[in-house]
Amino acid sequence: MSQFKIHGETDVGQVRDSNEDCVDWHLSKEQDSALAIVADGVGGFAGGEIASRLAVEHTHNTICRTIDQDSQSWDAESARMVWRVMDAVADANQAIFNVRSENVEIGRMGTTLVMALAHADNLCIAHVGDSRCYRFRDGVLQQLTVDHSMAQELCSSGIVGRNMAYRNVLTRTLGVERCVEPEVTMQATEVKDLYLLCSDGLSSYVDDEMISSILEQDMDLPETVSQLVSAANEAGGQDNISVVMIQRTS
Repeated sequence: MSQFKIHGETDVGQVRDSNEDCVDWHLSKEQDSALAIVADGVGGFAGGEIASRLAVEHTHNTICRTIDQDSQSWDAESARMVWRVMDAVADANQAIFNVRSENVEIGRMGTTLVMALAHADNLCIAHVGDSRCYRFRDGVLQQLTVDHSMAQELCSSGIVGRNMAYRNVLTRTLGVERCVEPEVTMQATEVKDLYLLCSDGLSSYVDDEMISSILEQDMDLPETVSQLVSAANEAGGQDNISVVMIQRTS
């Protein structure tokens, strides 16, 4: 039976007065299922902090309230994990959209979201925006998500390289429209895999080489997460920093 460990941390950083990031994680009683969630309230939106909290609460609740009985069907058909994850994202998007529509004084509100649901030999990732999921396997760090941002679209099209002027312009966010299409992928896991979910407070200020150097030290998860957050703060801590990690142990 595959088993997992999980840990996370969020930090306000060195510059911001408040934390618009929100994180959560869950490990099943048998430790055979793990859920990690990171949301980053969209900068400049008055309700960013509310949106990220709602995103995390609703995705967590949608999945975890039935995780034990659902996991039995995931053993038989892993595609059911995808359906459950997509339901969770839709629930979260609708909740944020409703609050925004009913409370005009809040103004525009939105959030990024990246979540990973691991069970048996599979890990299902869903994301909206530029919060990321990485995998560290056999000493190699690989980004598993593609940012929903103007900078990424321009880079992918070959028009320009990664231009910092476009770094904060998102092309897809949670809660701004009545419906949103998350990008969902399924990954096959291996023993000793590390999966790192983070907000751009880490990925924008700590490069892949530094992330890899921390992960390859083979520390326990709380220490690894703490080291990653510290690295972002040492790089200036210009944004809120959030990290959740899943490790497959067997």
